[in-house]
Amino acid sequence: MPIDTATGPHAVTSIRELLTRFTPVEKDTSDPDNATLTYDILNWTFRPHTPPPAPNRVYGSLVIRRQATPSATLYHIQQKTHIGGLATHLNAEITSDLDDSLQSWTLNTYREDANGDPVPISELREHGRNSSGHIQSQDDTYNYHAQNTVLSHWTLPHLLMRNVLSLPITFDMLQDLSVLRAKQRLIDEGPIDLDSGTYSSFAQTGEGILPTHYLLDDRQRPQLITFGLIAWALTDIV
Repeated sequence: MPIDTATGPHAVTSIRELLTRFTPVEKDTSDPDNATLTYDILNWTFRPHTPPPAPNRVYGSLVIRRQATPSATLYHIQQKTHIGGLATHLNAEITSDLDDSLQSWTLNTYREDANGDPVPISELREHGRNSSGHIQSQDDTYNYHAQNTVLSHWTLPHLLMRNVLSLPITFDMLQDLSVLRAKQRLIDEGPIDLDSGTYSSFAQTGEGILPTHYLLDDRQRPQLITFGLIAWALTDIV
């Protein structure tokens, strides 16, 4: 029997209000190895005079495209968020090995002005590489030593969708391709019943992060992902 979405469970506490209007994506992809996932980015909005559950506001979009080649895996990331009324863009290209462990990447971010043009002082371009656990940016902005397989929070939805992980797993995560979060652990939490259906919940915990929950439906589509007060809600799959 579906639970009362006004009270839980903990994996969706921050998006209780969203669940009252959330419609899961019903499309399938014919090739999970070469699929594109599109999400709304939401955050929990604090409004003192609004009774709980407080509303969730869509403030951006995220497109994650996976492309498999015989020798590597390529990810193309396009993220756009609106903070303070102005748009911030993030574009990334990630090259991983055949097991999706990060090998090299480029990152480009900038903020628009009121006319929609990039603000020069906001532009950031980075290039990074992972060589046997030695993670370094081209200009030495960061330099890390990973002890485990290095993954990205942008690539985990595809890994779960492809059902290729033997859980639980331990890995290191390069968050936003800039900050290393060590000793991450991903476990199968089991099923969660919501008004929109039953989902398999996978929980990620580790150093430097709030618990992250990945909710997949019975066809392995990653419909909802929660990062504390931030969430991704699937809007399309190709």
